[in-house]
Amino acid sequence: MANELAPSRILPFLNSPRPGRRKGATFTVVNEATGNRITLRTRKPKMSDKDKAAGRDENTLPVFVDVMDGCDNVSHFSFVGTLRNGRLAVSAKARAKKEDADRAKTILDWTLAAAERENLRTVRVLHEGRCGRCGIKLTVPESIDTGLGPDCGNRR
Repeated sequence: MANELAPSRILPFLNSPRPGRRKGATFTVVNEATGNRITLRTRKPKMSDKDKAAGRDENTLPVFVDVMDGCDNVSHFSFVGTLRNGRLAVSAKARAKKEDADRAKTILDWTLAAAERENLRTVRVLHEGRCGRCGIKLTVPESIDTGLGPDCGNRR
């Protein structure tokens, strides 16, 4: 699949958002055996003058993780924590519900560990897609696979 990330590309993708970009990098983790999925977004803060003065570059900025907690795949995301050394550290300032944050941590930590071993088994990590007809962001696996959103896919 064109939007499926290879195991070796998952962590670099999660660390890839440009600093200050609110939309960040969106991806969906799908367990093909159970049909369960979760959509997450990673983003980096804007580089401050203090960071620049200290000689930091964008690769040293933290990576924030948000979980999608509604039906709008553009605005319904809540902060969970920070990605550190291939693990999600849930923040005390997390805005996501505790069960959503715990689920995101469990799934993301397992996925990153399995990707490191190149053994994802029945799990796929999908980069967000765009509808080929109207251009909206796609996060549902079936829509990403077909390249059409639910409304455009039902049109003839």
